[in-house]
Amino acid sequence: MTMHITLIKKHLIENSIAFMMVYVAALMMTYQSNFDVTVGSYLYLPIGAKILAFLLFGRSVLPGVIASCIFCGVFLFNAWGGHFVFGAIGATAGAVAPLISMWIIEKFKIASYSSLSGINFRHVLFLVLFTSVIHSLSRFVLYAKSGVFDINPVDFLQHYIVGDIIGGIVVIWMVLKIVPSIISTVRA
Repeated sequence: MTMHITLIKKHLIENSIAFMMVYVAALMMTYQSNFDVTVGSYLYLPIGAKILAFLLFGRSVLPGVIASCIFCGVFLFNAWGGHFVFGAIGATAGAVAPLISMWIIEKFKIASYSSLSGINFRHVLFLVLFTSVIHSLSRFVLYAKSGVFDINPVDFLQHYIVGDIIGGIVVIWMVLKIVPSIISTVRA
C-alpha cells in the first residue's frame, strides 16, 4: 500500500514539475512578444519545455503537459478567441506532438530516448525539428478545419515551424548548457 502511495506521489510531483516547466516557458515567451494564434511566435518556448518534460519523466507526465497547455492557452495567451473546444483540442495535439515524434523516431531506429545518458544532442535537435513539423501541421489542420480562424497557410506554417524550432533549441540549450554552469558556479 505504501509503495502504491509513493508511486502516486511521484507521479503527481513529476506532473506538477512538467506543468510548471511548460507554464514558465510560456510565461517567458509572453514577456518577449504577443502571441497570435493565426501566426504563432518566432520563439515558441513551450515546445522545448514539453520535449524536456517527456525526456526527463517519460509519457507519464502527459496529463501535466496537457493541463499546462490548456491553462496557458486560456489564461496567458487568450489564444482561442472564446473557442475553448478548438483550443483544448489544439493544446492536446501540441502536448502529444513530442510523444508522436519520439515514437516515430524510435520506431525507425533513428534514435532512442529511453535513457537520458544515451541521448546524443544531435538526436535531440532532430527531435525538436520533427516535433515542430508535427506540431505545426496538427495545429494547421485543426485551425483551418475549424472555420473559426482566418489562416494564411504559408504564414501560419512558416511562423509555427520556425518558432517551434528556435524555441525548442533555446529551451533545451539553456537547460543543458546554462543551468549546469550556474549550478557549478553556485557550488564553487
